[in-house]
Amino acid sequence: MRANCIKTPIILCAVITSSILTVEAQQSKMVAEWRDGDYVVRRYVVTDNKPHTEEYEIHYAINQSQPQPSYEDNDVAMREIDNFFKELQNDTLRHVKAITIIGYASPDGTTPYNTSLARQRAQQLGEMLDKQYNLNKRYNVVITSHVEPWSATASAIESSTLGNRSDLVRIVNSRESAMSVDNRLKQQGKAWAYLTRDVLPDMRRSVVEITYTEDMVDTEREYSPAKSNTPNNTTVVEEYVVVEPSHHKRKHANEWDGIIIDLGAASEGYTK
Repeated sequence: MRANCIKTPIILCAVITSSILTVEAQQSKMVAEWRDGDYVVRRYVVTDNKPHTEEYEIHYAINQSQPQPSYEDNDVAMREIDNFFKELQNDTLRHVKAITIIGYASPDGTTPYNTSLARQRAQQLGEMLDKQYNLNKRYNVVITSHVEPWSATASAIESSTLGNRSDLVRIVNSRESAMSVDNRLKQQGKAWAYLTRDVLPDMRRSVVEITYTEDMVDTEREYSPAKSNTPNNTTVVEEYVVVEPSHHKRKHANEWDGIIIDLGAASEGYTK
C-alpha cells in the first residue's frame, strides 16, 4: 500500500536496512527503510520533471537603469528573491534549471535609446544578483531585453474613462512608427497625462524568471508480520538526509558589458 506523495517540512535521518535503490524506472530513489510493528516502511524521493516558474519584478524611475530597493515595491521583490536563494541552499528537492532576466522599456521616445535602456536594466540587475548569489557559476543564466510596443497600452486605454478611447486605440494599434505614435499621443493632452501617470511607469521594469523542478517525498507501508525474535528499528546501515523546506508550496551569459546612457533624457528613450 503506497501513500500519496507528501510535501511537508521533513528531515529524514532514519534507520535503513538496505542500500539506496533506484525504482520505478529510475524515477524514485529509496532513502530510508524501517520496521513499524507488522509493517515495513520505506521512504522514497520521487523525481518530478514538471517545470515550475517563479517571477519577480523590479521597477525603475523614468530613464533609470540601476535597481533601487527604495523605489516603489522593489524592496519586497528583492526580499522575495533573497528568500528564494537562501532557502535553496538547504533544499535537496528543488533544482533550478534556468534563470532569465528580462529588461523592459516603455515605448515613449526613440527606439534606439529604449533598446539600450532595456538592455542596461537587465544587465545591471543581473550583475547585482550575480554578485549576491554567484548565479553565473551555479545556474544557466540568460540576459535579454524588450521594448514594449505602443499597442501594449491598448487594454489600459480601453478600460479607462477617456472620452476618445476608440481614437486612441486606433492610434496605438496603427502601423505607424513608434516615434510617430509618440508625437500623436503627446497632442492628446488628457490622454497623454493618463498614459504618463498610470500606464507607462509599469512598463519600466525588469523581470526575473526562475525555472525549477521540485521532487517529492513518498512513503510506502508494506504489511509484513515481524518475527518474535526480531527487534524493531535496531539496525543502522546508512543515514540519508532529505531536507524539504517549508516554502514548498543555456548556456551561461557573456561577461557583463554595461552601456552608458543619457540619464538626463526628458522621457523614456527620448533625448532633447
